[in-house]
Amino acid sequence: MALSVSYGERYGWTVVQVAGEVDISGVSALRERLQRLVTEGCLRMVVDISRVDFCDSTGFAVLVATRRMLASRGGRLRLVLPGPETHTRKILQLFGIQRIFDVHDSIDDALADLREAFMNEGKANADGTEAVPRPREGSRAVAD
Repeated sequence: MALSVSYGERYGWTVVQVAGEVDISGVSALRERLQRLVTEGCLRMVVDISRVDFCDSTGFAVLVATRRMLASRGGRLRLVLPGPETHTRKILQLFGIQRIFDVHDSIDDALADLREAFMNEGKANADGTEAVPRPREGSRAVAD
């Protein structure tokens, strides 16, 4: 399956959803998208890899580099992992992903601490979407 990368915003965080295989043939699209988001000023990011079927060391390296890039700018990265019994999660755990990243089982879990604050400030609708979402151009990247 080809790599697909899309993104949007939720509670003031950029949520990047990745699906498919993150390997040597498609990793450049992911790297370019994440780097572009950071250089454009996204400092709070959730990267959802729960729909990733395969992630090799090149994909892991891109996630680590993105985390470092964000940290150097005072930003934060949260990671949503595939289900606990998936092969991809088991491989990522061998890489030590839970020691390096702030990991979660879903986007809702990753942003749970922000939902109430946004609701109290009147910045979010009842469904969790931002009351005034920031538009983004070019919200999709695909690698063959």
